[in-house]
Amino acid sequence: MMKKQLKYIALVFGVLSGFAQANLGLPISVGNTVQEMDKLLRNQLTNGQLRELAQRFLQAGDLRTAFNTMHILALKDDRRAQLDLGRFYFRGDGVAQDYGKAYWWFSEAAEKGSAMALTNLGILYAGGYGIKKNLPHAISLLEKAASANDSHAMLVLGMLYYNEDKIKSLSKAFRWLEKGAKRGNEEAIFRLALMYERGEGTKRNRPMAISIYKDLIAQKSRFSEEAKERLEMLSDNYN
Repeated sequence: MMKKQLKYIALVFGVLSGFAQANLGLPISVGNTVQEMDKLLRNQLTNGQLRELAQRFLQAGDLRTAFNTMHILALKDDRRAQLDLGRFYFRGDGVAQDYGKAYWWFSEAAEKGSAMALTNLGILYAGGYGIKKNLPHAISLLEKAASANDSHAMLVLGMLYYNEDKIKSLSKAFRWLEKGAKRGNEEAIFRLALMYERGEGTKRNRPMAISIYKDLIAQKSRFSEEAKERLEMLSDNYN
């Protein structure tokens, strides 16, 4: 896959060479033993131990050291770590934001079969992050990721067909959101309910929308508050 450099899509989807050991700057206050730190500096930790250590730094809020630790793992061709590095660079977490490096690491992970990396590459092309916006190529990458059952790719496809004027198709948006919802993607489920409520891309079905909103609330979904607001608005409209 090509190694090229990388707007609103990132806002919608709330979508983580040699390494100088001297720049690690590792803190000693996150519950790690002296022996563990020594093994890290000597590059003697297994991949699993490196991942666990990076997670502990993340939990401690030390994003920079989490990034540095994950970087070591990525250089060992671990695709999950490469995907995480792409996310770090894309968001600017613990490192200067750099879409070009995000693209590079996503590409590395995608070459090793990561569907989520393909989805992130699709988002970069769809939003024109550091590269020329290319919706057809974005759709192609996202469809490939969706074929590997990545529900986030299905969500992004649904939102592209919903929002992008050049390819706008509410029926396609509905179909992709429905696919994502069936895979358990909470945002796809919520947005599918909105389409049922408004009759967008499908026949209006407010009882179905209400049922979905209630399920999201009962499951304490991260969209439960939004679901409560929609239920209140529907209730007000009925009264």
